[in-house]
Amino acid sequence: MPAYRWVVLGVSTAINALAWGARSSFALFYVEMLRELSWGRGPTALGYSLSWLGFLVCAPAAGWLSDRWGARAVVAIGGLLLGGALALTGQVQSLPEYYLWFGAIGAAGIACMLVPSTAIVTRWFVRSRGTAMGILSAGGPGSAIAFYPLNAWLISTLGWRTAFAAYGGIVASSTAALALLYRDAAPAGHGSGEDNARAPQRTAGASEWTLRAALHSRQLWAAFLMTALGVIGFQIMATHQVAHAVDRGFDLTTVVRLFTLAAGSMMAGNLLGGWLSDRLGRDWVFALGTAIAIGGIGCFAAIRSPADLPLLVIYAISGFGFGMRIAQLSAIPADVFSGPHLGAILGVVQGGGGLGGAVGPFLGGWLFDITGSYALAFAVAGMVVAGSAMAARLAVRPGKGAPRR
Repeated sequence: MPAYRWVVLGVSTAINALAWGARSSFALFYVEMLRELSWGRGPTALGYSLSWLGFLVCAPAAGWLSDRWGARAVVAIGGLLLGGALALTGQVQSLPEYYLWFGAIGAAGIACMLVPSTAIVTRWFVRSRGTAMGILSAGGPGSAIAFYPLNAWLISTLGWRTAFAAYGGIVASSTAALALLYRDAAPAGHGSGEDNARAPQRTAGASEWTLRAALHSRQLWAAFLMTALGVIGFQIMATHQVAHAVDRGFDLTTVVRLFTLAAGSMMAGNLLGGWLSDRLGRDWVFALGTAIAIGGIGCFAAIRSPADLPLLVIYAISGFGFGMRIAQLSAIPADVFSGPHLGAILGVVQGGGGLGGAVGPFLGGWLFDITGSYALAFAVAGMVVAGSAMAARLAVRPGKGAPRR
């Protein structure tokens, strides 16, 4: 059923949005928790960082399980874990409880949702894998557009504790229902669909990538570094962009509107970047997106007052470049390591995002604290974004020890 791959892609995109919504709207709950619990900004923000570190640990396990149990079971378990973790976060009275539920269990749920839902799409789409990854990655910025206003309304109506439980219920029930729609794709060339039917056939005697072989390959660690550095740079900007704009005198309403534009620009970049990568090559599109993103970071760092509004607008539009890059983070390793062990391998690569997500927000804040401005933090963001493009170039080139295709 060639058309069914689009159902799988739609399901995975919705599941990605549900998973990312827990992070994209965290700032709303963060403010309310600070008001009631008086834990301090650092200890409270640590729960967010721990959720990224937990993802680093859980992503490889989620991929390994999906290779054995299938996406349907693992994604459904992930939805129940994340939904339950969010509901229990709404009941916390102490930091250890908060770190356990949101930081550890929540991270396990997110990993079980994101890794299998990505791996199954890469198996259904071969020739148009970049386009599919572009659509799938749009679930990230899409989550901010969908769930930021929803959770803001839930908090204002129900209070933050009940809002956590309500959102957890939405995540658990929606994910479990959507996961029932999954069907596993047949191997390339075995009639799983039109896309796979057009895939190149594996040569006789060719061997498959195993997790062990991948862990000894240069390409896997290049892909891991590509993901980690990219997320460090992105999270430095995403975490501190509002504070920098407000420090420069912009009113909050203007900032919110422009960063909503940034989310929309990123979604457009996801879609076009994925489509272009099927035609021009993943690394070239990644490099183009990198140039656009670094240009935007430079404009944002140059802002001195509200008179520099055009620079802020350019920065918001440059989210297009970040979107072009994000679409490649799963497509590149899927091209290299396609096979029955892709879930476990992709989990290792995506674990780099967990490391980057834990480092980026803290690094940006620490550099601000020691220098008194964001100038060095934004310079570092630009450098690591450039470094991720160099790593992407290495990831697409076959290295020694690769299985013969």
